[in-house]
Amino acid sequence: MESNSVIQLMFMLNNPIMKFIIKIFIFLVILSNPVNSQILFSEYAEGSSYNKYLEIYNYSSEIVNLDEYAFPSCSNGCDVDGEWDYMNYFPEGASIMPGNVYVITHPSATDSDPSNDYYTPEIAIYSDHQFTYLSNGDDVFSLINIDSQSVIDVIGSIGADPGDGWDVAGIVNATKDHTLVRKSSVLTGNVGEWSMSAGTNSDDSEWIVLDNETWDYLGFHNYDGGGSPEIFGCMCEEASNYMEAATVDDGSCIVDSGCSDPFALNYSGELCLSAEFINEDCDYLTMDSSGCLDETACNYFDFEYQITASNMTVAIVDISNLIIGDIIGVFYVDENGFISCGGAGLFDGEQMALAAWSDDTATSSIDGFQAGDQFIFLIKRDDIIYDLMININNSAPFSNTYVANGFGQITELDISNEFLQDCVVPPLGLDCDGNSTNLLDNVLDKNYIVRVVDVFGRTICNNTAQNFQIMIFNDGFVDKKYILRH
Repeated sequence: MESNSVIQLMFMLNNPIMKFIIKIFIFLVILSNPVNSQILFSEYAEGSSYNKYLEIYNYSSEIVNLDEYAFPSCSNGCDVDGEWDYMNYFPEGASIMPGNVYVITHPSATDSDPSNDYYTPEIAIYSDHQFTYLSNGDDVFSLINIDSQSVIDVIGSIGADPGDGWDVAGIVNATKDHTLVRKSSVLTGNVGEWSMSAGTNSDDSEWIVLDNETWDYLGFHNYDGGGSPEIFGCMCEEASNYMEAATVDDGSCIVDSGCSDPFALNYSGELCLSAEFINEDCDYLTMDSSGCLDETACNYFDFEYQITASNMTVAIVDISNLIIGDIIGVFYVDENGFISCGGAGLFDGEQMALAAWSDDTATSSIDGFQAGDQFIFLIKRDDIIYDLMININNSAPFSNTYVANGFGQITELDISNEFLQDCVVPPLGLDCDGNSTNLLDNVLDKNYIVRVVDVFGRTICNNTAQNFQIMIFNDGFVDKKYILRH
């Protein structure tokens, strides 16, 4: 009678319908215990050398604080049920965002030191936690709640050493030299029921067994939990760790080359705003002709100027390097940090003077010179614009800076290099003042510097290269900085 009961029990356990009923029972037990309703092992790899990892997935709608959990292990199986050889804890403050994963890797696979022959960038890029004693195929790893000590999930049987590894989905020793990926249909951990989780074939197993060192699914997990949370990951397509499945960018993107400057021709895009750029290489539009003559650019300029209530007369004494037809202009820096013409004149072969016009204080914008402003002189000859090297008399009654109704005198004038200027074009959806044009409202919601230029609109690559710097922010705000040198 007793032997018949054993046979009936064995038949029930091997019956597919009974297996399904048992799984439903386990699932209901898990749902009744909220402690177990947050995380599970989503991927496991045991490869050559130190190419090993554990991936943990948060299938809840809340941030999981890993201070409440541990991942205990047993070396070569566990001899005593419920007694772990090692109690392994997560770093203090570690957490997993909803729909995101947490990856535990071996330190040797993540150390990029040139002397380390075991560095594996495909694994290192997703590493959240380095742990030396990962499985060799026959080591049990579990997820438990620290307070209750209840088992949430387990890989391997809590018992004697299995030898090389455990069978999974009918694959012999699948926990050694393989990658295991949890099926998307698995909604919770196995609460310690490894044999049920491992299954006997590809249909009843919770795992997909892949060839050794297959890492195509590392860094994310597909989950069919109905109304599943957002998937956090890198959404910048130019990043080396771009995650196609991600729906929310988590700021982890790493871009080699590319460009973070919205004003550049090769701007990597809004989805790369929070990325870390390595070897950044921005390309800018350089005009074939002198200066920026694109009327849509923020720093477009010409030799036209506005006549206001007062001016300063600047006489040009040295005309030896001028030719008839030259246009000489005197420029100031406006509120956006770009140069604007404050007065100009055509050389006709005779002595000449320029009127440098004052700012109109009745307007909110800067449309002329203000007291103490320095002068910028440019010359246009045969449609090419050049810098001018000048010497201004600073002896009374003359001044080398702007004084309303005052006098200036250029005693030496020489033509320098061609004045070349990058055109500064605002990002799509913004005007030159940083205001939205309703195309990309609220995309740029943080105030940060997008470019540093000199008074000519030319990009300063080294922020200590110029005495006078103009910092342009994404919201259109412009700040000016003078660097004093000793």
